[in-house]
Amino acid sequence: MGKFDYEKSIWGHGRASIKLSSPTSFRLRQSLSSIKALAGGAKVMELGSGAGQFIREIKAIRPDLECYGSDISEHAINLAKQANDGVQYDLSAEKKLPYADNFFDAILIFDVLEHVENPGAIFSEVHRTLKSGGVFYAFVPCEGDFLSFWNLLRKFGVGANLTKMYAGHINRFSREELVATVKAFGFEIKKIRYSEHILGQFLGLASFFSMDRFAKKNNLQQVNNEQYFYDLSQKGGGVLRLVKNLVNTAVALESMLFSRLPSPNVHLTVIKK
Repeated sequence: MGKFDYEKSIWGHGRASIKLSSPTSFRLRQSLSSIKALAGGAKVMELGSGAGQFIREIKAIRPDLECYGSDISEHAINLAKQANDGVQYDLSAEKKLPYADNFFDAILIFDVLEHVENPGAIFSEVHRTLKSGGVFYAFVPCEGDFLSFWNLLRKFGVGANLTKMYAGHINRFSREELVATVKAFGFEIKKIRYSEHILGQFLGLASFFSMDRFAKKNNLQQVNNEQYFYDLSQKGGGVLRLVKNLVNTAVALESMLFSRLPSPNVHLTVIKK
């Protein structure tokens, strides 16, 4: 298995949405909640912004904020800039952000920490570039947690590397490990919420097994899951899109109703001490 190529799989096309039918709904709502107290003119950066779907929508909802996006993929940053959405996009190195110390009032991360070889470097850079008292929000799927269906399947030798092959996941945190690491880097926990408890996890499993079947059938080493399901919904027409919207709505409602009940999908809001 070769190293995951982030120039071939670009995430974050289009815009996120708070609509329940969007798979981005719960993450966007939680991130907006984490920064709701910020005054106009505050600087907010999404680390690992891809083509910009989350920070683009945050800027649209909160035009009073100065919004930034950074990513290690040059292709993703170039795509993001084409949107002319009022967000400043910057290419970064994996272990070094292109910003000064104490620059941001808030930093947001969606589905990033499970991808990086050295999560500590990310926490260190977030701490360096965040102002004292600044907000750090992170969504992290903890595939090493005992509540994770992936963790259970791997114990039986099933689907062991699917998330690594098709999404570049190389870290399998437990919830306890994630919280301990955040605290070790000088952050204070403000709020923890959870999502995708049962239905959401089954949907995730089905998605990756479906991609694996498609990849093997077409002799592919890497599949962009975002593009794969977009293409699938277009081929399936209105009926499949309706089904997709209903399933996404059910997952969002599950997450909202049980957000305080632990699951392996963790939404952390912390403060820099």
